[in-house]
Amino acid sequence: MKKLALFIFVYSFFSFSVFSQSQYKLSCDSAQGQEFKKADTYVRASVDESGHLRIFTSDAREIVLQKDSGQVGFDKVVISEDGHSVGWVALYPNSSTSYPIPLKLMIYSSGDLSTLTGIGEPVWRWHFTARGKQVAFEQETTHGSQGIHYELREVATGRLIAEYEPEYGPDNLPIDIQNVPKWVEELNVKQ
Repeated sequence: MKKLALFIFVYSFFSFSVFSQSQYKLSCDSAQGQEFKKADTYVRASVDESGHLRIFTSDAREIVLQKDSGQVGFDKVVISEDGHSVGWVALYPNSSTSYPIPLKLMIYSSGDLSTLTGIGEPVWRWHFTARGKQVAFEQETTHGSQGIHYELREVATGRLIAEYEPEYGPDNLPIDIQNVPKWVEELNVKQ
């Protein structure tokens, strides 16, 4: 009986040890695959005559992105400084205007497409910062400078780094003298 108990103990220990090593190896292999995945370098992006966004890579590949459901166009297409991301605003019809409005900021990077909508207002200005590692954008209502909202986000994860909303005076206009973050000032100057 003692031999049987010893055998079961040794067998269980050995099985657990082998299982643990194989699990560790699998998780290490998948982590290494992600860590060493070569990022694409984008060299050109444009909207073709049929309304599709065409992105060209440094190794001569072409990536074609179609419009989202309800989307009527692409606008403000930009390649990040490091060449690893392409961003644009997605235009949607609006019953209150005669023109489509930019409701989403889209970022394409390493085969992944991210959608940034912030507070749900139109994205009127945006640009890459930190050599393409971050994106800053400004949103406000369709007509007028009410409800201005700024966000700074990490491109790789979409994580919110900072946000800013200016203070308003009694005339419902932003107060001129405010402690405006540098990333907001840069965004306002660039566009």
